[in-house]
Amino acid sequence: MNFFRISAFFASAALPLAAQTPVSYSKDIAPILRRQCVGCHQPQSSQAGLLLTSHAAFLKGGNKGPGFVPGKPDDSIAVQYLTGKIAPRMPFGGKPLPDEQIELFRRWIAEGAKDDSQGQTTSAAPALKPVVYHAPPLLTAFSYSPDGRTIAVAGYREIFLTAPDGKLIARLPGISPRIHSISFSADGKTIAAVGGEPARFGEVQIWDVAARKQLHSIVVGNDTLFGGSLSPDGKFLACGSADKSIRVFDVETGKEARKMDHHEDWVLATVYGIDGKRIVTVGRDRAAKLIDASTGRFIENVNLLRDSLTAIARHPKKDWVLIGGAERIPYLYRMDRPRAMRIADDSTLLRKFEKQDGAILSLAISPDGAKIAVGAEAGDVRIYNAETGDLVARCGGHEGGTFALQFSPDGALLGAGGYDGKLRLYDATGKQVREFVAAPLHTASASRGTAQ
Repeated sequence: MNFFRISAFFASAALPLAAQTPVSYSKDIAPILRRQCVGCHQPQSSQAGLLLTSHAAFLKGGNKGPGFVPGKPDDSIAVQYLTGKIAPRMPFGGKPLPDEQIELFRRWIAEGAKDDSQGQTTSAAPALKPVVYHAPPLLTAFSYSPDGRTIAVAGYREIFLTAPDGKLIARLPGISPRIHSISFSADGKTIAAVGGEPARFGEVQIWDVAARKQLHSIVVGNDTLFGGSLSPDGKFLACGSADKSIRVFDVETGKEARKMDHHEDWVLATVYGIDGKRIVTVGRDRAAKLIDASTGRFIENVNLLRDSLTAIARHPKKDWVLIGGAERIPYLYRMDRPRAMRIADDSTLLRKFEKQDGAILSLAISPDGAKIAVGAEAGDVRIYNAETGDLVARCGGHEGGTFALQFSPDGALLGAGGYDGKLRLYDATGKQVREFVAAPLHTASASRGTAQ
């Protein structure tokens, strides 16, 4: 705590309670709960039987009794856990709250612990009832399972599991209004998703697919997470953040293993190398950065800086990465430099593809490495021959940007989703084979799994 924070804290504490602005549950207390506590205390992961997704749930408490006693901060379990009077000190496994935040809880409880949220749950709380969709939600992410039998699709505060024909299998509710990436583990048993709520929190979700059970909800920072990628052995998940950081999480324990600050702007996508020993990250600072996965050490920039980068995909058999962004041109780079780096060096560049109709939002490489696919904020999804750079097919029918692309595990189909909320499947010629909306639409005219 620096001098100015200490001075402000004691100046505030010296004032009579009546002279201070009352502490607000919705503005002061709930945001701290969302950032530091809700990950372990929400319906999908209610540790010790305690929910912290609403004032009423907080008051009700859990296995140890009510969360707080209005007017009596020293008798309130919340304060006792936050100060370490009762072990383990909370947040469990994380840094203790700063003294001034604990003082906010004390003051709020001393002032009567009023609920000024007008009866609404916090913005991070999952809906108590399934979301009712009257229009397709923005499709920001999807992923094929390794066997191709299931597709996980991002919805509003949930993930849909569907069959390839669009039939809904299950709904996995969570706390993030938006999921920005979804990944299946190599054995198909686990789903890792990242997202959050802008200017409020970022979240990593780990799911047991067969049990339809959330294993971890890790809430971190105060802004959204992007571009999650699993290490080849499935033990770690890397992702970027709007706070310019790169974070790595242990999938089994749910703990943050490493936080790196190598970028100068938002980090929007990540990918592991073939052996999992290196990570490449891209962001709005224009750089594709090569990082040692075990130490977090920055190695070098893979690319020549041109314009902000949004998307990355790795070749399935080589340490090559495909990157793209605002410049509208996809570039294929090798991760290993053939000679010592020089100023304005682009010696790692393998191939430059044609300019797209809009900024690049998504990229994919086929399982055999023979084709690449490019999705942009405007125009058709395009498929190219990875070896020659020749255009192979155009996949039309989209309305708005294409936020997510992935080839099916057998390489026969390309899935594409985006602004209009529809997941479209195309064959190798660019012909649309099927389209569907994963969300169960509450309209009489809604159709699912319609063959085209």
